[in-house]
Amino acid sequence: MSDNPNDEPRPGEGSDPDRSETPNTPPSNTGNTPPPPGGQYPPPPGSYPPQGNYPPQGGYPPPGGYPPPPGNYPPQGNYPPQGGYPPPGNYPSQGGYPPPPGNYPPQGGAPGGYPPPPGAYPPPPGNYGNQGYGQAPLGPNPGRLEVGAALSYGFDKFKANAGPWIGLSAIVWAVSAIGLAVVFASTFTAAMAAAEAGDTTFTTTTSGVAIVTTAIITFASYFVNAAYVRGALDETGAPQKPSFGRFFQLTNVGQIAILALIWTVVSVVFSFIPFLGTILLIVIGFLANFALTFLIDRNQTAIESIKSSVDLTVKNFGPLLLLLLLLAAINIVGALLCGLGLLVTIPISVIATNYAYRVLTGGPLSPAR
Repeated sequence: MSDNPNDEPRPGEGSDPDRSETPNTPPSNTGNTPPPPGGQYPPPPGSYPPQGNYPPQGGYPPPGGYPPPPGNYPPQGNYPPQGGYPPPGNYPSQGGYPPPPGNYPPQGGAPGGYPPPPGAYPPPPGNYGNQGYGQAPLGPNPGRLEVGAALSYGFDKFKANAGPWIGLSAIVWAVSAIGLAVVFASTFTAAMAAAEAGDTTFTTTTSGVAIVTTAIITFASYFVNAAYVRGALDETGAPQKPSFGRFFQLTNVGQIAILALIWTVVSVVFSFIPFLGTILLIVIGFLANFALTFLIDRNQTAIESIKSSVDLTVKNFGPLLLLLLLLAAINIVGALLCGLGLLVTIPISVIATNYAYRVLTGGPLSPAR
């Protein structure tokens, strides 16, 4: 027994194994007991952190914490998680911004969205300008020329837009009547005076002036015909009715002049051949009836338009001959009414002729009503 009752065994000198030390307090090193390897005393069992778990192998921070374990960022084949945000192949969702690759604009999206669904903008190809406000859609081509249908079509179209047609015809009728009257009166008076005086030189000169005057009138009248054709092409193949100003909006004017010059020369030359020259002019006029139409409608040259007209007429000789004979008879009747009937019969004839052109060439056709 020790003299000091409060003495207790010192660390390293034999402590009681049944006596527990103060928790989390390592025994002090008195110098007699060597420290364990590493210079640290292991903590008592059950202390913090547990042995072999600082840091826990592959577990700090715990799975799913921050940052993820080495070698596992991001999880193989699972980032982003299935059904999470964003969903695989669907970023952003349908109708979001921007749309998924290869699907812009969104298929079947709400009408009026941004951008509009396919088919909303622009309008379907081949239907733009044909069914706008105030416009009539072009109808199917009948594919076969019928004389009665052509005449009926011409009358219906004229009736629906009579103002511009009558206005143009009235101007042409007045100018032509005044011009022909002046030429005829001056030529006839001069010829009678020269015949009474026996002046053959004056008679020859007067005849030459008449020929030149006739050539000028023939050349100018071809441009008048071009104005009629311009309006008839719009009546038969455009969604809108032609206005009065539209008749004078001619294109390919240079080729129109060449074609007019060719026809003028042919007319003057054949006028020197009695009777036969007149027959030849009628035949040539019939074959070249669509030359001006091809030239204006398809922007062809004068020579190309003549070839196109001859080819179309020869291939459809029978129906076209019947149509032109009927139209000639109608215009004769119009001329018998002091020429005033021509204000109606000429527009109907021009529209019916261009109806035949549309039908035979297979182009779109504006409905009659």
